[in-house]
Amino acid sequence: MARRTTINDVARRAAVGKVTVSYVLNGRATEVGISSETSERVFAAAKELDYRPSAIARMLVGSKADAIAVVFQHARYFSTSSMFLSEVMRGVCEACTDQNVDLLLHTKSTDDARDEANALSDGRVDGVLMLRDEGDPTLAALIERQFPVVLFFSRSSDPNVPFVDSDNFSGGKLAAGHLLSLGHTRLGMVAGSPKSIDSSDRLQGFRSTLEAAGQSLDPAHLVHMPSPTADPEEFLKMVDRSDRPSALFVWSDDVAFECMRLLHERGIQIPTDMSLVGFDSTSACLRAVPPLTSVRQPIAEMAASATSILTSIVRGREVSTRQIVFPPQLDIRGSTSPIL
Repeated sequence: MARRTTINDVARRAAVGKVTVSYVLNGRATEVGISSETSERVFAAAKELDYRPSAIARMLVGSKADAIAVVFQHARYFSTSSMFLSEVMRGVCEACTDQNVDLLLHTKSTDDARDEANALSDGRVDGVLMLRDEGDPTLAALIERQFPVVLFFSRSSDPNVPFVDSDNFSGGKLAAGHLLSLGHTRLGMVAGSPKSIDSSDRLQGFRSTLEAAGQSLDPAHLVHMPSPTADPEEFLKMVDRSDRPSALFVWSDDVAFECMRLLHERGIQIPTDMSLVGFDSTSACLRAVPPLTSVRQPIAEMAASATSILTSIVRGREVSTRQIVFPPQLDIRGSTSPIL
């Protein structure tokens, strides 16, 4: 297979530097004082070598790549059948189409934050939409080098970092308030990773509402299940207890669907034996049996909003609001009922 012609090849053939080649092929020769003779030599060399400039080559003269990247906590998340992911990508893709930018999915895993930050800021994209846990070192490295980043479905303790998120604390309160109103007194929660900012906020809102009602969250009724594929041992131990909760708040719908499957295998009926509230309220909730009561956040709208903020930042436009918090709502369906 023939080797692809590079900008260095054109520069050698035209007897100029590669930056000169970039300026000429990007139509900026006159602007920087490159002579017509030199320009003609560069064009002739490019035509002779059948050179097609890459995005990286264009970046040499400060051109934008007109592309952004989406970065999740784990690269393999892109290959899951998550309705949350589907809604996120729907919002991002619609906004990218409206803004006329390309989209790159960051799937190359690395354990070195510096290497990852280098890969994300090497010129292939102009900025990053990122969903990462609290204290993520790659985020810190990108912020340090002032590379455009907008967090979505997460946030940073740094007040200067743009983000779009839901009011997760209020979402936890909505879930607890609903279950308490149904007469449940033994409430439990299936939380995400302890490092997940959104899961932690939902837990705090849930716990605060119980405490305001004179109750507390039994440590035995709090388990962590970051994803549907996580080890369910903790969850199964909790539901096998003689004093198991009569109602559960699950930090995400994707995990809630897995909990419903596990409860069905145990012969625990929903909502007769245990009520369940999820978080996200995607359309998949309507297809669950029974339909899942869930705290709704407008996922696609939030993703589109974060994308618009990022594209405005990388294009040097004024951004009036760089941190947006969406209010959640509760969609009551068949997975919750009064305690018998």
